[in-house]
Amino acid sequence: MGNGRLPRAGPITPRRTTTRRYHTQPDTWSEERILTALRDWTRDTGLPPRSYEWCPAAARSAGLLGPEDSKWEREHPRWPGNTTVYRYFESWASALEAAGIRPIWPASPPGTLAERVAAARRLERDGLSVHAIADAIEVRPGTVRRYLKAHPCRSCGDPVVGDARLCHVCSTRQANPQRWSREEVVAAVHGWIRLEGRAPTTADWRPLRYGGAPRWEEEFGVWPPASVGRIVFGGWGVMLEAAGVGANKPSWEPQAILAALRAYGKEFGRSPAKHELEWPPPGYPSARTVRRHFGSFTAGLRAAGLQPRGAQRWEPEAILAAMREFRREVDRWPRPSDWQTACEDWPSAYTVRNRFGSWEAALARVAADTTAAVRG
Repeated sequence: MGNGRLPRAGPITPRRTTTRRYHTQPDTWSEERILTALRDWTRDTGLPPRSYEWCPAAARSAGLLGPEDSKWEREHPRWPGNTTVYRYFESWASALEAAGIRPIWPASPPGTLAERVAAARRLERDGLSVHAIADAIEVRPGTVRRYLKAHPCRSCGDPVVGDARLCHVCSTRQANPQRWSREEVVAAVHGWIRLEGRAPTTADWRPLRYGGAPRWEEEFGVWPPASVGRIVFGGWGVMLEAAGVGANKPSWEPQAILAALRAYGKEFGRSPAKHELEWPPPGYPSARTVRRHFGSFTAGLRAAGLQPRGAQRWEPEAILAAMREFRREVDRWPRPSDWQTACEDWPSAYTVRNRFGSWEAALARVAADTTAAVRG
């Protein structure tokens, strides 16, 4: 593999869809915001979310999702990951209960998956038809056909229904950073060094669409996600230190950050957007690093002599127009949680309150203007 280093990735440009309007800053989830997300999902879909729906990579590995993008992926980062929910609540059921949501999923068929698969195969050997087997074990005929094609999990040997390599339990365990032990993470760091010739970076242990390494995605489940550094150890550097290896580069100093931001502007002809450095390509500091040293991402850009993208002064009429546009697209008025951070299409909730005195006053104003326009 040569020197074991990956080619430098360009800036990360997420797909532009209307759902980007639900942008949520990483690491800003709270218990109340999670409960709001659970209620919003239930309202949008008519059903409470299942744990695996908020961890699509693990669900797809377990055969629970198809290859197409899920609602969670299409609208990310509107929804938290299931790992975030587990950090704030003891279980998925307790989170739903706290949100006042009563699960209304159909009752599960009797027995474990392994028992149902074994029963289906035994009944097939006895000469029963697919429909007769379905009646006997209380599942649909299509489910019986999948049971008969099940193969063993590569990790534990339990049956796997679908094309996944691992069963749901093993894939969830390997994808959920809360369930990676310190010893397992340290072993993964040493394994990466043996194969790549260097310690992993945070960019290495992410999906390709976020600038990650091909090896991590091709061998999904073998390597932990980048968030284990923060969740399991409290920081990436602490994780590497626990593994007895040094980081690949020194900690970012203010002058190095400013130089990297200027280099970005020179190379791409514009300032970086904050979301492009939330998962930075190699050679650039993360948005969190910029905020830590300069107080805010915008302050870091200005210290580097760069003009923040989308910077503008939001006047009252422009705010009201943004609210009307949001309602046309989403079919409801925006909430403060929707405008947690400003973007090119709307101001932050703080700006709205600053201009109108309160969020409710702004809504009352825009609703009154809309009613007057309809009557006129």
